[in-house]
Amino acid sequence: MAVVKYSYLIGISLFSSLCFLAPALTAADNNAAAASGNSVAVANMQKTPGQELLELLLNLDNTQANFEQALLNFQGQVVDQSTGTLTLSKPSLRWQVDLPFAQIIVVADGLLRIFDPDLEQVIEKDMAGSEVALPLKLLLDPSQLLGGDYLINIIEVNGEAQFLLQPTSNQSLFMYVRLAFDGPQLSQLEITDHVGQRTRVTFSQVRSGEKIPASAFELVLPENTDVVRG
Repeated sequence: MAVVKYSYLIGISLFSSLCFLAPALTAADNNAAAASGNSVAVANMQKTPGQELLELLLNLDNTQANFEQALLNFQGQVVDQSTGTLTLSKPSLRWQVDLPFAQIIVVADGLLRIFDPDLEQVIEKDMAGSEVALPLKLLLDPSQLLGGDYLINIIEVNGEAQFLLQPTSNQSLFMYVRLAFDGPQLSQLEITDHVGQRTRVTFSQVRSGEKIPASAFELVLPENTDVVRG
């Protein structure tokens, strides 16, 4: 059970077909750039996809949202689902799964803490140097996009800007990361792993601009909780 719940966030993955879609997305983007009437293509000539994504992620702060998350196998079949809430105020983040199993993930003071109430256990990891936390790091510190860790392509689907990221390291835990935006707000996050599993995280009721108290990132643990250093 713990492995399944842990995969909700850390095992985020993309549909296996994206492995084959990546060249097509690049070609579509290049064709769009050749169309003189496409304002998005003109913008892309002025900014690289990485620069556009960095700008969007840097502006993503003091944000709260609900989310629905689905874990799919390589055939695209849903094998697990969850719902919860996201609270983001850089450099802190709270990812709370409410159903079907409670789980709270908090990033604060340089620590990643994963609390499973059912197991009465909290796992603590250092954020620095932890590739497992890469999806969280993209939200908290998007400046890593400038380090050459990803090949980035951009497309527009139904008015949404979508970014496809491919890690350049052969040792990466993920094959692809996809981020979709509705205007300035993050609307969807997907990541695929090397066995073709995909987790689709869809955000709704996104609220930004309100000050979030530091208490939102405090993790109050029951007295008998086991603490495991990862």
